[in-house]
Amino acid sequence: MGNRWTELVAPGAGTPSLPLLQEAPAEPAPVLQGAQTPQHGISALDDDSRLERFLASSVGPYWLGTHGGAGETTFRELLGGVECHHRWPSPAPGAPAPVVVLLARQTHRGLEAARRAAQDWASGQHREVVLAGLVIVADTPGRTPKSLAAATRVIAGGVPSTWVVPWIEELRLTGAVDWESMAREPRKVLTALGEAVDELISERTPQ
Repeated sequence: MGNRWTELVAPGAGTPSLPLLQEAPAEPAPVLQGAQTPQHGISALDDDSRLERFLASSVGPYWLGTHGGAGETTFRELLGGVECHHRWPSPAPGAPAPVVVLLARQTHRGLEAARRAAQDWASGQHREVVLAGLVIVADTPGRTPKSLAAATRVIAGGVPSTWVVPWIEELRLTGAVDWESMAREPRKVLTALGEAVDELISERTPQ
């Protein structure tokens, strides 16, 4: 098996796209599962490729956009928490381990940024955080191109969980979304994401 962190390569013919939009409404939102902890043998990024850090004083959740326009503000507005401004949180002395969610758009550039951030975590450079996983937001309506679907699967194998959020028309039209008017499929994925993050938060919050 090749190194999952090598440059993203378009798949050959016959590679299926992610079956996210074909799920029956009654079924839970699909979540891609991958490595639950940093992995041996993963090389660290050079300093120029790594995102910076900042001190965090709470458990979060922290929304870490791996590139500009990844959606930090949108997810903070929808699910609460803290925007990272494209930096990794590190716990201040005595603070709990922050729960982090990586964010990226489902474009080649966005997925490449997500791959670098995932590799940075997988190489053991951020053991002081709890990585919930990666959120990938569809960049256009309709079927996902095969190359982007294949790249999504590769990256998903290197992080604990990956949620792919379908296209949300309201974001393009108004710049904001709300639960009442949101379409069923993105709402289902975002609900599953919120529940998973809430569980991690509750596990690290003193009762």
